[in-house]
Amino acid sequence: MELAAVNAMADHECVVLGIGMRAQAKAAVLQSLWIQAGLGLPALTRFCAVAVLDGKEGSPALGEWVTQLPFHVAILPVAAHALPGQPVVTRSERLLRRYGTGSVAEAVALSAAAPAPTLLLPRRVADDGSATLAAALRHRQSGQIYRCLAAGCAPAATESQGVTA
Repeated sequence: MELAAVNAMADHECVVLGIGMRAQAKAAVLQSLWIQAGLGLPALTRFCAVAVLDGKEGSPALGEWVTQLPFHVAILPVAAHALPGQPVVTRSERLLRRYGTGSVAEAVALSAAAPAPTLLLPRRVADDGSATLAAALRHRQSGQIYRCLAAGCAPAATESQGVTA
């Protein structure tokens, strides 16, 4: 990637989509969730990264969906131990028991958008229940080097809280 392209990407605050998905999720479901979310929030028409639970980054549905996007995004796996303690606003009792958070989608988005994220969109659930989507905004921090997540680099260790990429 050319330096000018990297600099252009760094001149904004990154939007990170958090995706929770089951094995049966399809690329079309992820696309539909994204389009629906973008109708109410124009900031989601372009995003920099997709955060997923560690182990889901190789999902065929996720890979197919990301390659169909008209822009580059980074896929960031987030470790399960980073989910508890994220300030999620929706609550699934099943997920709370399993992962220690009420929403995997919200928690992975917030974790990947660290160190100072804002939840832009609470969890949305696909019609078939196979996937969820949430979004967080990654803010710049004064005194820190800021890199857009779409540049293909994971955030520096001092900037991340649970991102394993």
